[in-house]
Amino acid sequence: MTLTNEDLQAIASLMDSKLQPINNRLDSMDNRLDNMDNRLDKIESEVSALKAGQRELKKEVRELKDKVNDTYDLALDAWGQSTENRYWLEKKVEMP
Repeated sequence: MTLTNEDLQAIASLMDSKLQPINNRLDSMDNRLDNMDNRLDKIESEVSALKAGQRELKKEVRELKDKVNDTYDLALDAWGQSTENRYWLEKKVEMP
């Protein structure tokens, strides 16, 4: 039995109509995957920005810590100097 061109066209048309719902679902899935890729790209961009901000905050915290330590050292030196000066002045006052 030989298929004619009309038979082949009818089979092709039938296959197209049967496969069209599958093609529609695949197209829908492609769209969803594209949307997911876009959202993932956005999330990756935001995470990168957060990491950069976190590095900047760590740097600023480190600088602030150094300034606090320097201020503490300066205050401790000033307190020690004033204690020595007071002791020296008290000894000088007692000597006359």
